[in-house]
Amino acid sequence: MAKDAVKEGERLQFGGMARWDGLDLFGPNFMSVAYRKDGEVHVRVETSNIPKIENHLALRISRLPILRSVFLWSRLLLQVVGSLWTLLFFAATMAVLWLFVRLMEFGGGGVGPLGGLFAFFAAFPILPIMLLFFAGMKLSPIGRYHGAEHKAVAAYEKYGEVTMQGAKSSSRIHPRCGTNILVYIVLAALLDPLIGWWGYAFLQFILISEAWFIFGRTRPSIAIGNLFQKYLTTTEPRRAELEVSVESMNRLLEAELGQTGGEKRVRVPARY
Repeated sequence: MAKDAVKEGERLQFGGMARWDGLDLFGPNFMSVAYRKDGEVHVRVETSNIPKIENHLALRISRLPILRSVFLWSRLLLQVVGSLWTLLFFAATMAVLWLFVRLMEFGGGGVGPLGGLFAFFAAFPILPIMLLFFAGMKLSPIGRYHGAEHKAVAAYEKYGEVTMQGAKSSSRIHPRCGTNILVYIVLAALLDPLIGWWGYAFLQFILISEAWFIFGRTRPSIAIGNLFQKYLTTTEPRRAELEVSVESMNRLLEAELGQTGGEKRVRVPARY
């Protein structure tokens, strides 16, 4: 992969995912998995499992409506499957949500106001699911690591390097955050019980991503996404979370710039 290393000074585009104990970062050619354990910051850098589209015609085709949605969800799936910890976390989350919806359906069989509330939530499960999701993000280490991920990426985009001071002073609100698509997920999910067609369970993914591609860069969409990030999905990170994101980003940058042999594992004594 050294031949694909980018030139020094060239800005790269990074994405990421926060976890309970760390975060994953994704670059053009490599990805990094970082977490804290036993007073150390562990970082694993490996080749990205997401294939790059090099052919000009194929690249144009991948940007066509509907097809671009297929590529978007496929890329997300590959990112989730590419990290064992992220995959386990995703599977555990889905299991908890499934049990929660079943609980709502069971409670909906009761009488009185509480039974009515459970029945309403069972009909529109996206509402209690989003409440649990936001609470889990905001009140757990996931929210802090999410904020730390944004700060590290923002520091690189602003300064061209990532330091603790630069990351600390950077914003935890990022315009490319996946949080910005949540409003479209909620709207599509609210239509599900009203439509009542089994095929909509699959069609809504296309509707969500196409709406995001069309309206995602408009001011109202960005404003709502920023509010979601600020108050619901990120928390100001402590130095401990920030240290993990900074170390992870720097190791990933080394691989992308061809300064190391690519895939590697490092363990750095934690300072905070």
